[in-house]
Amino acid sequence: MTQIDHQSLNTVVHAAFRRTLDRFDVALASFPAGSQQRADELARAWDFFAHEVHDHHHYEEEFFWPALGQTDADLASVAELDSEHDAMRTALDKATDAMGRLHADPSGDSATAARTALATLSSVLLGHLEHEERDLEPISVSYADTKPMKAALAQVKKAHLTKMGNFVEWLQDGATEADKAGLRREIPAPVVFLFATIAGRHYRKDIAPVWR
Repeated sequence: MTQIDHQSLNTVVHAAFRRTLDRFDVALASFPAGSQQRADELARAWDFFAHEVHDHHHYEEEFFWPALGQTDADLASVAELDSEHDAMRTALDKATDAMGRLHADPSGDSATAARTALATLSSVLLGHLEHEERDLEPISVSYADTKPMKAALAQVKKAHLTKMGNFVEWLQDGATEADKAGLRREIPAPVVFLFATIAGRHYRKDIAPVWR
């Protein structure tokens, strides 16, 4: 698993994407054919994960990249990253379809097909994350204190507020100490605790047990 010296919450989220993709791969490789219970569990976990992937990239396009465009940052890499978002959405839709078929028909063949679709998504998504971390993340970090970027962050927090507790719980679930430290650098530890404890019940009750 890629280890990152986190300079922003963005890469903390990336680490959670990587962990969750690994967990799905293991779960689908060992799927007990015919188990509707296991299919139900994985369907809940997938619904949560797919929404996080979609929202994360939507917020980049809607808020962060336009904010960087208001600065003097060199954004030559953004056009290519944007096309990667399109490829990621296509792979995400196909994986979602495959996971839906597994939920409807929890057979060994459905599990194999879902695992293949997720492998394609992993290839597309992880390649995109590496590209972004290499070429855009240093720029984003260097402009984080500018007015446009601060405004973009405030907009994202507002948009994500109702899901923040479950989001924080997910970021911590299975995280390394470096990941947790990166989270606390961006969100003070008492706030992390309050969000997770008070508003993270859905993740703790319905999603985290899927991986235990």
